[in-house]
Amino acid sequence: MSAPPRPPVFFLRELLRRAATDAPLKAFGTAAGMAGFFLLYFAIQNHPFFPVILVPGTWLDRLIPFQPWTLAPYASLWLYVSLVPALTPDRRQLLGFAGGAFTLAALGLASFVLWPTAVAAPDIDWARHAGFAFLKQADATGNACPSLHAAFAAFCALWLARLLPGLGAGRGVQTLNLLWAALIVYSTLGTKQHVALDALAGVTLGAWVASLNFAALPSPPAAPFTRLPLLSAIIVLKLCAILLGTSGLPLAPALALFLGAGFLLLIHLLHPDARELVPVRTCFAPSSPGAREVWLTIDDGPDPEDTPRLLDLLDRHEARATFFLIGERAARHPALVAEIARRGHEIGHHTHTHPARSFWFAPPARVRRELDDCLASLAAAGAEPAIRPARFRPPVGIKNVFLAPALAARGLECVGWSIRSHDTFARDPDEVAARVARRLRPGAIILLHEGPPLRAAVRVAALAAVLDLLRERGYRAVVPAR
Repeated sequence: MSAPPRPPVFFLRELLRRAATDAPLKAFGTAAGMAGFFLLYFAIQNHPFFPVILVPGTWLDRLIPFQPWTLAPYASLWLYVSLVPALTPDRRQLLGFAGGAFTLAALGLASFVLWPTAVAAPDIDWARHAGFAFLKQADATGNACPSLHAAFAAFCALWLARLLPGLGAGRGVQTLNLLWAALIVYSTLGTKQHVALDALAGVTLGAWVASLNFAALPSPPAAPFTRLPLLSAIIVLKLCAILLGTSGLPLAPALALFLGAGFLLLIHLLHPDARELVPVRTCFAPSSPGAREVWLTIDDGPDPEDTPRLLDLLDRHEARATFFLIGERAARHPALVAEIARRGHEIGHHTHTHPARSFWFAPPARVRRELDDCLASLAAAGAEPAIRPARFRPPVGIKNVFLAPALAARGLECVGWSIRSHDTFARDPDEVAARVARRLRPGAIILLHEGPPLRAAVRVAALAAVLDLLRERGYRAVVPAR
């Protein structure tokens, strides 16, 4: 599910627009960040706190000889690193990248302080290679493991893979990006600045930090959806684990690294806001600037006791909501489904059986069955015209690696939330309203529920308290246009 390629003119125009956005801040921040990093890097290199350990060579180092031409890609890292801030579309993404880069540098420098390393001087007459004189004089192969050269190449490659679709870049540009990063990593071995263990440790560090950075900073809802950065990170980490395991790293940490790459996948499956595997809407644009509008979403119905009372409450407040219905329950109460639609509310898809505990690891056939059976139940509810939902919410917000293509094939948009009311845990409807009040803002999506899982004191009363809160603060409950 990648965005279709756009004309080259769009690519160039968008590239220039992004480069011009916050250009002084980007230029100053990039220069200051690099200068500060190098000051600390060389200070730590020249004044180690603990004995320096030599990192041994491996079969990979014997396989890759010294190659003078690799100096050019080695030096290109500084241009490569500068591309990411230059191409960020807004300040939020710029600051997110800066935070990730700072974290990566801090972890690398901390490792150099606690575990100083170096590479044995290779048997090479550097006088015969004038271009290497400055490099060898400035960076005497100290602070070797992890290679932050390789770490920043991997980190920036994943960031660029995330940003390039928004520029209209196609597969060719994405491939060039990944090849450039791979060449930079290779150059750390070809210039004999690092050994393989340094480079592999650096790539591992960069991929981990980038992936966690993406989980903390989800892609903007309007950004083109791509799974390339996350899947690339997982593949790279597993490959590094295999190479490290065959290069002298003990089996236990190599195996932990290999299996730990799957942890990244779990984060993006289990975290409701994560958008690297499935595009999820977590807010909406109000109908006009300054409009105080929110989107009420009510999960887990229909319920014969709650649904009629919820509908009456919404009518009294002239509010509209989206009811995300479970297919099995819709099949048992088709009249309620038809009544929800008749009252002018939207009906959403919430799977057929609500498999909250098993949906995240369900095979493709099970995912398709959950979607299709629920669609059939809603279509058979008897409403005129027949109900065909356009929006889907996964059970408890947990996604599945096969979900994105299945939703796209059925024309369903995945909807999350920006305010979780915690009505399923609350003992008092005022607790629900207070939680919503703390996070209330225009364009928010509010998550509510109906049915027996809620405490008797909270059922229906929670929605009443939220509706009263919205009225007091001048908000309208609307269903955004599709």
